[in-house]
Amino acid sequence: MTKVVKLALINNVTDKNGNKVEYYDLNKCLWDLQKETRDLKNTVIRECWEWYGFSNDYYKLNEEYPAERDHLKREKANGTIKDYSLDGFIYSKYSKKYKLHSGNLCTTLRTASGAFRTSLKDILRGDKSVLSYKADQPLDVQKKCIVLEYDKDTNTYYITLTLLNKTGVKFYDIGDFRFKVTVKDNSTRTILERCYDEIYSISASKLIWNKKKGQWFLNLCYSFDKTETKELDKNKILGVNLGVYYPIYASISGEKDRLAISGDELIEFRNRIEARRNALKKQAAVCGDGRIGHGYKTRMKPVLNISDKIANFRDTFNHKASRKLIDFAVKNDCGIIQLENLKGVTKDTEGFLKNWSFYDLQSKIENKAKERGIKVVYIEPAYTSLRCSKCGYIHKDNHPTREQFICQECGYRTLHDYNASQNIAVKDIDKIIKAELEKMGIKKNKDEEKPEK
Repeated sequence: MTKVVKLALINNVTDKNGNKVEYYDLNKCLWDLQKETRDLKNTVIRECWEWYGFSNDYYKLNEEYPAERDHLKREKANGTIKDYSLDGFIYSKYSKKYKLHSGNLCTTLRTASGAFRTSLKDILRGDKSVLSYKADQPLDVQKKCIVLEYDKDTNTYYITLTLLNKTGVKFYDIGDFRFKVTVKDNSTRTILERCYDEIYSISASKLIWNKKKGQWFLNLCYSFDKTETKELDKNKILGVNLGVYYPIYASISGEKDRLAISGDELIEFRNRIEARRNALKKQAAVCGDGRIGHGYKTRMKPVLNISDKIANFRDTFNHKASRKLIDFAVKNDCGIIQLENLKGVTKDTEGFLKNWSFYDLQSKIENKAKERGIKVVYIEPAYTSLRCSKCGYIHKDNHPTREQFICQECGYRTLHDYNASQNIAVKDIDKIIKAELEKMGIKKNKDEEKPEK
């Protein structure tokens, strides 16, 4: 399925020396390409019409229509003769006349020739006149000439378009055309996120000049497989353990297959941010008059900006992680995802984990789960890390190190995160744990996962 989203573009184009191209010069270049596009389309229509006339005359003489490759031939630079299809013949004959990028030129050529063939019957019946293209033609942009970029620091999307061939680059002194994308609503942002994550595939698009608004817009075409609603098992639960070393560790009760999303990128980012924050605080203490003179807010502005970087990184990371989780759930026919209730996550928790906000991750999981018809259930997380998923025994020594789980009762050994996810994948696990604690004569502590023995 292919759809279109209209994107307003802001000039961010630079020349080959890195200098910003002024708005007037940018528009002049793109308007010139519009004129070339119009001329090319009308040339294609003329060539198609002439070939149609030749084909009719040929049929009258030979009682059969001519094969294009038998009659459309051109001499190449090395002196050899090559035969062409009609589209190939037109391209060979006129391509060097234009400054349009070759891929985009081919798209425009095929669009015009296709339009001629589609309307030919109506033209012959007199219902339509021969096609004639007017000014302000949209510029065709082949999908290989479109690059979507995302700047995490500023939470901004950029579109880079390749519009010129080598002659055009030399003439206008412009390589690629880079625009900042104006994102006005969550729907557009979601589409761009999925294009950037390659969930959606970008297709050939059109660059359009809006004379009334005095602005360029990109009608970005994107495609995706229309997924049939998969019937998921409403009783099959995917348990999800959340943490820093593994932001997501998920498994299905009794099954070895698991999804483990490493937190290495998160930890490296945390260390880099904290080092940067400490350095900026030291700089602020001895900063110059330019920053001191405007008070605390100006002096601490670089430090405060770090919060924005954390938010941008968190948004991108959590988006990708939640998408992987939902795909894993659908692949394994899970109709339910069980998550920990993290209302108390900020208590006795180190600062970065508070700032990280697993609530944001859970929110993204909920939203994506809803799209696929998956139910999200929250359970109390107490003792899920200390309970043996094999025999149900609960003891603080079951979790001797961050990575390990070793049951003191049955000797079961596995990764701590996997064991926790196995517990979370059990229906009504919080009720089961409560009953097991009562059976063992253990009172439930306020300090989670520190049972009295």
